[in-house]
Amino acid sequence: MLSKNKIKFIKSLQQKKFRNEHQKFIIEGRKGVLALLGSGLEVDEVFCSESIAQNYSEINQLNPVIVDESLLEKASGLKNNKEAIAIVNQKEFEGIDWSKEILYLDGVSDPGNLGTIIRTAEWFGIAQIVCSPDCVDFFNPKVIQSTMGAYAYKQPIVLAVEELLEQKPKDIPVFVTAFGGESPKQLAGMEKGVLVMGSESHGVSNNWGEGVTEITIPSNPDTKAESLNVGIATSILCYQIKQG
Repeated sequence: MLSKNKIKFIKSLQQKKFRNEHQKFIIEGRKGVLALLGSGLEVDEVFCSESIAQNYSEINQLNPVIVDESLLEKASGLKNNKEAIAIVNQKEFEGIDWSKEILYLDGVSDPGNLGTIIRTAEWFGIAQIVCSPDCVDFFNPKVIQSTMGAYAYKQPIVLAVEELLEQKPKDIPVFVTAFGGESPKQLAGMEKGVLVMGSESHGVSNNWGEGVTEITIPSNPDTKAESLNVGIATSILCYQIKQG
């Protein structure tokens, strides 16, 4: 049963303060909920429509409660969700594995961009994502939705620039995106290292200091565009990492 109190609780998880208070987040829509299968995430409750339970029998592995589509619509933050909603326990962030490549997101604030980057990192097999504390919350429903299911396999660590630099071994290179930098071909075949992508408005922060290599994606000399979208730029550089 999807009671009024339960709907109110689900709606409250749209807000970060309640997600933090309860250490839970929500997954909305059939594709997102089905991504929970085999993810290792601890699922609290799943609600789905009868048609989804019949047409996508694998969802029954999550022991869903069958509810009316109108109730799903009331509980969901999406405009049209008559399919499924899951309440999931937040997973504690793990430490960094410095033996693998790391994508560091420095102040990425747009939920759609963060979700796209997570999806991109999973596609290209980038081992780890680390977010600065001022990035948009990974558990934001818009972020989760934008990952198209990749949230289940690629969950960022949250760590300030200063903390990351304190922990970083000396032999781990850092590549920072900036104007006037070197060719991204330097990233080809990178097995361990940190690639830093900045915010949509201001680029990377000033906290990286010396000893980093600045990387620039070359543009058409006659371009009138000021910059690339951070999601697109990340895709280009992730592709470059996997070359060579």
